[in-house]
Amino acid sequence: MDKTFEQQLADSLYVHFPLTHDENDSMEKKYKQKTVAQSVSLWDGKTLDRWHFDGEGTAEAKDGVLVMNSFSRGDHWPGCEVRSVDAENGAYATFGSYEAKLSVKGMELSHTNRLNFEIRPLCDGWHSPIVRPAFINNGTIKIPDVYSREGFNAMNLKNFEWNTCLWEIGSIAHDKIEEVSFIMHRYGKELSGGEKLCFEIRNISLERVEDESVVHGWNCHDETAVYPTTGYFCDGKKTAVASTAADSFKLIDAESGETVLSGSIENIQNRLGSFGVMDFSSVCKKGKYYLQFGENKTDAFCIDDDIAKSTVWKLLNFIFCERCGFPVPNKHGTCHGDIIAKHNDVSMVFHGGWHDAADVSQQAVQSAEIAEALMSVAMSVKDTDAILYKRMLEEAIWGLDFVLSTRFGDGYRATSALIRRWTDGLIGNMDDCPAFVKNSSLINTMMAGIEALGAKAFAETDPALAWKCRDAAREDFAWAMEKVDEPLYADEDWDGEHTDSMSVSQYYAAICLTASRLYNVTHDEKYAKTAAEYASKVVACQEDGSAKLPMRGFFYRDENKKHIIHSSHQSRDYLCVQALAEACRAMPNSPQKAVWEGSMKLHGEYIKQLMQYNAPYGLMAAGMYQASEADDEETFRHIHPRVNFNEERENYLEQLSNGCDIGNGCYVRSMPVWFSFRGNSAILLAMGKTAALLGKYFDDNELLQAAREQLYWTLGKNPFGQSLIYGEGKNFGQMYTALLGETIGEMAVGVQTRANEDVPYWPQGSVATYREVWISPVSRWLWLAADLLG
Repeated sequence: MDKTFEQQLADSLYVHFPLTHDENDSMEKKYKQKTVAQSVSLWDGKTLDRWHFDGEGTAEAKDGVLVMNSFSRGDHWPGCEVRSVDAENGAYATFGSYEAKLSVKGMELSHTNRLNFEIRPLCDGWHSPIVRPAFINNGTIKIPDVYSREGFNAMNLKNFEWNTCLWEIGSIAHDKIEEVSFIMHRYGKELSGGEKLCFEIRNISLERVEDESVVHGWNCHDETAVYPTTGYFCDGKKTAVASTAADSFKLIDAESGETVLSGSIENIQNRLGSFGVMDFSSVCKKGKYYLQFGENKTDAFCIDDDIAKSTVWKLLNFIFCERCGFPVPNKHGTCHGDIIAKHNDVSMVFHGGWHDAADVSQQAVQSAEIAEALMSVAMSVKDTDAILYKRMLEEAIWGLDFVLSTRFGDGYRATSALIRRWTDGLIGNMDDCPAFVKNSSLINTMMAGIEALGAKAFAETDPALAWKCRDAAREDFAWAMEKVDEPLYADEDWDGEHTDSMSVSQYYAAICLTASRLYNVTHDEKYAKTAAEYASKVVACQEDGSAKLPMRGFFYRDENKKHIIHSSHQSRDYLCVQALAEACRAMPNSPQKAVWEGSMKLHGEYIKQLMQYNAPYGLMAAGMYQASEADDEETFRHIHPRVNFNEERENYLEQLSNGCDIGNGCYVRSMPVWFSFRGNSAILLAMGKTAALLGKYFDDNELLQAAREQLYWTLGKNPFGQSLIYGEGKNFGQMYTALLGETIGEMAVGVQTRANEDVPYWPQGSVATYREVWISPVSRWLWLAADLLG
């Protein structure tokens, strides 16, 4: 790793204090360097004639500044709120917002492409003030859109400083802008926060800048190349994708200035467009390099076996900062001591683990999976990096403690809480939040599998904890199997549980995986019998070619083979393969092992086919879809929550038609089919994890390269040339962090598409879901990296 970063790690006591970063590598720095061709002032700073205000607060114009005042909390809930589940009763509600709306009707603004304003938050005790500018477009395309996503941008601010805020809107319809607004969210107050909120806003303008950033399409900016800005593993292919008139390139040693390799730029034309590809795979020597082509050159990047380690540390930083119920320095105090889980005649405080996302909701399974990823990384570096090994296990304990302490001991456990506010920690008043309590066979199975892994991971360092994990795993799995014959989905209404999108086949896989792990740590033959039984059930859900479809090897949602496993933003695509691999390792002498391995090989064939569709990028296509799936209302409700099937069915079919038609009613989508919930980071990383599992098991370099390419996409080898991990590599941008504030290592839900297209879209506006920070892609990144590190 870089020596400077190693010192930062040491200074942070190896992420016991949050890491800081250099903003010179951020997109926000680049926005400020652009040339302004024209500027239109929207307000003279003198009167409030064209302003109107919604919500609880006051405003005045003073010395060219709009002064907005409100309060962080209230003694009642808002009457309605777009994102809430039931605002009047406080379900997933904030304390409301105070919004300043500036009318710009009649102004000709269609030639502009950037909003510019200055804002100074004056909020005592606040670590991370946030403002959400927005605009209304009443032209051909209406903004905000039907999901109330486009047209907003939650921007993180430095307290008590004038912040220059720049928002490029060229990719969003703005032919008839009628209103620009500034929203002050009232999220409650964390421990250090004061009651009063005050924002000062001045110098509001819409302007036109040349050289807009690429946010849409497959081609990167003219005369640039895109590549993983951190660098490449020594093993495997190393390519960069370019849009350039140059026909040759050089790879240059950044330290010596010597040319290491000269090559021709390969021109590729396919269904996605025309691209130049620079291939320097033959260079495997560790070092720092840059690419030069024509008059252009890239920033320096590394080639190193340990290239993923700096990212792993930074992702750990984000995880640490998302701790719930723990005082995180410079982030927040002990929180959410008044989220209460009730069962029979007892109650428990449901805090611990890690906040799920920007909204501070809690998902017990998500926290458990973070612990699983941390343990996996720890075990992969145990013999090579003692400090990382111990720090990963330390953080994993925080999650395992939460997993073990949220059990009621009779099959019921606290599973989740939908919340997006800071609470006061006092039990019994209005801002308390109830936690969901369930006796779910699926959730108990998944928890038992992670507890069983804990028994293995802590066997040497903490035998007492290992014993407890093993004991809890046996109990939880027994509770799960008591209900194994009940319907997977007992509840009709979506309650925010991220496991609700999982399929029957994935349920079988979870049982097989957990039974295999329990067999490993107990040597009890009953678990081997269960693992073998459910491994066969998993195989029965796979397309083996009998249906004569254009592809085979994928898994259906159940044995009926009507609907292929798909995801819209949450994903556990790896589960079927992971379960089969675990069964093979646990039972190497099973007579069924050859069948299980054959199923795994067949899925590897499917992955290799998917890798062809988004070339020259390494992004794995989202999968094969069938047109008949658009008629499956029941499955639709589980994969696409909070949207209407009847309203979206035609959009579903249009999205398929915008993919690649491969015949027989089948389509391959580059990006998933989705609606309100969009973003593909967890999806591509889950598929990358599958490739890594198969690549390691079969020693298949093509699949291992597919796994690496998913990491490379997140680090900048994408059409935007942006790192999708804040503070890592180059060209990382602000994300929607809401209550946490900008944090090194944060990852958002991921790149989306615009409307029903099948083309990558990554606009600057920080809004849920696509640009909301989320713990799920972080866990998938770590978990994938564990297979490539060890």
